[in-house]
Amino acid sequence: MGIYFESLEQFHASGGLKQTTITARQLLPAVVAHMQRMDRQFTLHVNGRLPTSIEALLDEVFALCHLQQPFYTQHCASRNMRYKLVSKNRLKIDFTLRYRMTREEEKWVIAQISAILVRITKPHMSDIEKIIAVHDYIIRAYDYEMNTTGSPFTVYTFMHEKQGVCMAYALLFQKMMEQVGIQCYYVVGKADGESDLGHAWNMVQLDGQWYHIDATWNDIGKRLRNHAIRYRYFLRSDEVFKRDHSWDFAHYPPCTSERYAAMQSIYDAAVHGTFLYYPKKQTAQLMRMSVTTLQSEIFLPIRVQQCVVYDGQLYFSHVDERALYTLDVQTKALTCIVQKEVAHISTTDRGIAVQFTDGEQLRYEERVEEQVEVQIEADVTVPLERFGDSWFGAYKGASATIAFSVDDVKIVVPQPVKQLSIDVMRLHNALHITLQVGKKSLAVTEPLHITMPDPYNEVYVNGTLLA
Repeated sequence: MGIYFESLEQFHASGGLKQTTITARQLLPAVVAHMQRMDRQFTLHVNGRLPTSIEALLDEVFALCHLQQPFYTQHCASRNMRYKLVSKNRLKIDFTLRYRMTREEEKWVIAQISAILVRITKPHMSDIEKIIAVHDYIIRAYDYEMNTTGSPFTVYTFMHEKQGVCMAYALLFQKMMEQVGIQCYYVVGKADGESDLGHAWNMVQLDGQWYHIDATWNDIGKRLRNHAIRYRYFLRSDEVFKRDHSWDFAHYPPCTSERYAAMQSIYDAAVHGTFLYYPKKQTAQLMRMSVTTLQSEIFLPIRVQQCVVYDGQLYFSHVDERALYTLDVQTKALTCIVQKEVAHISTTDRGIAVQFTDGEQLRYEERVEEQVEVQIEADVTVPLERFGDSWFGAYKGASATIAFSVDDVKIVVPQPVKQLSIDVMRLHNALHITLQVGKKSLAVTEPLHITMPDPYNEVYVNGTLLA
């Protein structure tokens, strides 16, 4: 992986964006650092001799920026650069960038990812269990679709509309891996049958080895009846992937291990603890595979499809009885839930959804506690200004508890303050509240009391999800 530029870590260690002048080797991480902040306009001063022309150097910067913080760099939709020589060996470059995702949408996505990971992963899980959990969640929760209301390339559209293209699959997978502490690359290249726009997938590091994962190609829910997910392109080597994928080998670590090749013929598996449960190919008998030893066994002599784990139970379609069943994997106790033929079992952000062939649907999801309006008196009431689904207000005066209010919306901050501004945004049944004292975020020490006519599921204060 011989790349001319410094890494982002090296750049930050040497001062990061606090530097007013950078070297040519720092140009890539400096641009990435600005893109990570979603800066639309910024200027960089480059000092010293360039290894090539500035045009070629900038082309290389944007060709390689997906290797560092791809969640942000790949959401850059367009760019414009102007540069001039201000003195001998000193260059000024002005950048103007446009992003496919707004800062508010980015905050919503990060908050959603955090909430989902709390549900689908646990601290005691091994890396392989976390990788399977994230891979399976993405495939079961989302569909491949180019025709979306928003941009099909963005993670925001992907998570909001539950559909998108390979770029969104791979970016969401990479960001989730980053959040659970597993090294992961966003890979750009080409693949058989894909358009001239190219293709995107991932590489993950597991037990010191690197592996390819193509979640997009493992999503077969729209192509095969009674199947949702496969593992043909899960934890595979370069040798396997180069049969139908191509990429720049110089930009990524080599993937040489085929340790997990035994999983390639598995369909519709569900991970529970250290085991995968899935229908055996051809016979559909319920199998169990250890994710540590990769040894398989017949778990029960029944024929199943579409295995999904929820709330400690294995949900599946019973092939012979044409019914929805659950299984306690500890006791092997079977329970018929509905005597109807199952068309599809999918994952939602809070649980699972079962679609039957007659059109009926059942959802099994974590309950959101009902919000109870709490009446609390505040020292001062400040009017809010409303703009669509956003509210703004500010207070400055003697130390007091503040209530921000307009019509039937009321937010009480019970800790006394002398100065406070509030910015409230409602985004997809979640409230995003920013509280600032001057230019600093308020350290919230007591729960806010919120009254609002429309229901909301989650509240984020200064980017943190409230319990």
